[in-house]
Amino acid sequence: MQDFLTQSEENNTLIIKKSINVFSLEKNNILMLLATSSDTNIIEKFFLSYQTKGINFLKNTEETFSLFIHDKNKKTIFVAKDKVGVLPLYYSYKKNNIIASTSIKNFREISSFNAKINTSAIADYLQYGMILQPKTIFENCYKVEAGSYVEFNLKNQKQISRKYWTLENCYLEPKSLFNEEEILNKAHTLLQSSLHHTIQNNANVAFSLSGGYDSSTLVAMAQQSSDKKVNTFSIGFNDSSINEAPHAKKIARHLGTNHEEYYFTAKDAIEIIPKISQIYDEPFADHAAAPTILTAQLLKKNNIGTLIAGDGGDEVFATADDLKAFKRFENTPKIFKQIIASSLFAIPSSKKFQNKKDKLSAMLQANSISEIIKVRKSLFSEKELRTHIKKMEPKILNSFDTINFPKDAETLDQIIGTYFKTTMTDGELVKSHQSMRHENINLAVPFLDTKLIEYLAKVPSSVKVKNDIKKYLLKEIAHQYLPKVLLDRPKSGFDIPFSSWMKNELKEILYVQINEKRLDKDNIFYTSSIIHIRDQFYLGNDAYKYKLWRIFIFQLWYENFQQQTKITKEL
Repeated sequence: MQDFLTQSEENNTLIIKKSINVFSLEKNNILMLLATSSDTNIIEKFFLSYQTKGINFLKNTEETFSLFIHDKNKKTIFVAKDKVGVLPLYYSYKKNNIIASTSIKNFREISSFNAKINTSAIADYLQYGMILQPKTIFENCYKVEAGSYVEFNLKNQKQISRKYWTLENCYLEPKSLFNEEEILNKAHTLLQSSLHHTIQNNANVAFSLSGGYDSSTLVAMAQQSSDKKVNTFSIGFNDSSINEAPHAKKIARHLGTNHEEYYFTAKDAIEIIPKISQIYDEPFADHAAAPTILTAQLLKKNNIGTLIAGDGGDEVFATADDLKAFKRFENTPKIFKQIIASSLFAIPSSKKFQNKKDKLSAMLQANSISEIIKVRKSLFSEKELRTHIKKMEPKILNSFDTINFPKDAETLDQIIGTYFKTTMTDGELVKSHQSMRHENINLAVPFLDTKLIEYLAKVPSSVKVKNDIKKYLLKEIAHQYLPKVLLDRPKSGFDIPFSSWMKNELKEILYVQINEKRLDKDNIFYTSSIIHIRDQFYLGNDAYKYKLWRIFIFQLWYENFQQQTKITKEL
C-alpha cells in the first residue's frame, strides 16, 4: 500500500498520514515524501538527484512513484507523478495551503478542504465510467497527470503544471530500421528485463492469469526462469460467454504453476459490489472492478505481497480495434464526411436511432482519431447529460482533449496512444491499483516499463500489426514459451453478468439507491430522467443496462461519501 497525506503552508509542513511503501527524507531544508513500489533506497537516489539537477531529474527516472517535495530554501513545493501514472496523486491549492495525497479520501481529514461535488466530473463519469485526468470528483481538487509535475511558488502564490515526459513524443522518434528479427529480440529482451526487475524487487509475488496473451506470456517467462512454481490466480464465471478460467487452467497446467481459481457467484456480487464505493477513491464503473476486488481478497488470504498484472499489454504491443476503419476515415476527404453528417439529419428516426445518428455525425465531424475515440467511448450524449445532471458546470478539459498527435503520425500509434492516455491510465490502472491497495498488495505492471514503451513506440506499425495480426510481436514472443493452440482464440474479456444481477440479486439494493425520494434528497440528478432509465431497463429494454449501471455505482459511491463526511464532522 502506497499512501500519504500532507498539508503544507509557507512556513510549515505537516505529514498527517504515512503508510507502508511511503518513504520520507528531510535534510538541508528539503522535505521529500515518496510513494513507490520500488526498493527503499530509491528515495536517497531521488534526493541526491534533486539536489544536483533540480526537478529536471525526473526526465531520467524509470521508477513508479508519486512524489512530494517541499524546498524551504526556494519556498517551492513540487508534486509529481511517474511517466506512465501507475500510482495516483491528488492535490488542492488555496492561498499557499497545499494538500497532497495518494488517496483523495484522505482529504476529508483536512478541515480546510471543502469536499464539494464537481458536476463536470460527474459528466465525465457518466460518459466514460471513470473520471479522466486532471479532474477529480471534487471541485478545486485535481489529479497530477502522468509524466507531469506541478510547481507551487510560495513567494508569489503561483502554480505551474509542466510535462516532463509525453507519450506522443515517443511516437515521433524516427522509426526503427532494423529487421523484424532484431526488433523481436530487442522487445523480448526488454520485457524479460522488466519482469526480472519486478520479481527481484518484490517478495511473495503472484500473477493474475486470464489465459490470454498478455498474462500468459508473463507467467510463462517467469516460470521458465524460476526453480519454484510461480503462483497464479484466476477468476471464473458460470456464464461461458465471459468465462476464461478454463483457458487459464490449461495454461497453468502446461507450465506447472501453483494455480488457484475461484468462480465469481451472485452471492459474491451482493457482497462485493456495494463495497466498490468504499474501495475506489472516486465513482468507478468498470464492470471488471468486482472480480478484481475478489482477486485482491484471494491474494491476501494467500499472503501474497505483490500482484504482477498484464495491464498495458494491449496499448504497448498494439491491439488496435477497427484499424482499417480508422484508416478509411483518415483517407476520406473532409468535405465528403461533412456531406454524410449533414444528410443524417434529414433521415427521420426514433429516439433510439437518433442517439446513434448523433454519435455517428459527431464522429464524421471529428478532427482527429482521439476525437473519434472520445465520441465512441461516450455513453451519454451532451444533450442527455444536460437532462440528467442538475447545475451542469462548464466543461473542463480532460485527457482526451489534450492528446496532441501531429497529422502525419501513424494511424496505429494514434489509436493505441489515445487509449493509453485515457482508458488505460484512468481506467485499467485505477481498477487494478486501488483494488490491490485496499488489501495492502503492491501492483506491478511489467508491460509499462518506460524503456519497453519507448522502444516499441519507434517500431513501425507494419511490424506491430502484421498481416492483420494484432500484437504480432507479443504473440511471437509468447509462442516461444507456449503452444499456439493454447493461446489462439477469441478474447472474451474479464467481465461480470451485471445486467442479469441487476434484474435479480442486486435489484433490491438498486432500488434503495435509485428511487424518487433518494434522488430528490441528493439533488444531483433530475429525478424523472433517472427513474425513466431505471424503469425502461426493468421493462425489458436492455439497451439501458450500461447507463443504469453507472448511475447505480455513482449512487453507491455518493451514499458512502455522505456517510463518511458525517462521521468526519462528528469527530
